[in-house]
Amino acid sequence: MNAISPLLKRDWLEFRKHALSIISFWVLMPILIHVSMSIPLSMFISLNIRYLNWSSAGVWIATSSMVSFLITSRHLLKFHVESQQIDAILQSPITNLQLISLIIIKGSIYGICQFLFAIFITSTLNQAYFSISQIAMIFSQMIIIILTFSALGTLFGLIIPNGMTLIHIYSILFLLLSVGMGTFIPLDNYPGAYVSIIEKIPITFVFKNVQAAIINDPIQWLNYFLTIGMLFIIIVISLIITHKVFRKV
Repeated sequence: MNAISPLLKRDWLEFRKHALSIISFWVLMPILIHVSMSIPLSMFISLNIRYLNWSSAGVWIATSSMVSFLITSRHLLKFHVESQQIDAILQSPITNLQLISLIIIKGSIYGICQFLFAIFITSTLNQAYFSISQIAMIFSQMIIIILTFSALGTLFGLIIPNGMTLIHIYSILFLLLSVGMGTFIPLDNYPGAYVSIIEKIPITFVFKNVQAAIINDPIQWLNYFLTIGMLFIIIVISLIITHKVFRKV
């Protein structure tokens, strides 16, 4: 814990320093996506339920996933760029597993905060109300999504030590989350061949679970647990890569 405390303190000081801009981002991001994605698409997509309520899940997923991915990947990029920072950390008794865990936890905390802001904002704009059981089910699905994208950001941050390449990846990821995985446009509207490929990715069904929780539909637990397995695989791969990128401990 003594080795971890300085890192936690540094992250807290970093947050305090940029708190206003970070909170402003948490507020503006869901509003911008709601205005630019949900409202225009509501004019063209017809569902059995109100589209704006259904697409709230897309706002939560896109914003919290992107924030989690962004925080962890940029954190690792700073390690690559700022040699003095990583040298100081590697001289401490902290292990690679502790370092990776701290980065994933940091990304997840930011992602959860973004999700809380997003669900409050969309619920206010759409005048939507959720029961305690709905909120519990939504949160149980969202936490796995956020953890998975935090871990993915860590993995990409380790293997891509180039800021411009990461920016391209952010753009591709946002396009996938917003228009390619059924978060704003139901997968029924896509060609069958494309859907058959996308539905082989377990987290796609976790996205569907969030949408199902909004309308009290059944949850697909198999793919939920498969996504948890995928999360652990990503963490193990990241840990292996750290032994090559940083050091052996």
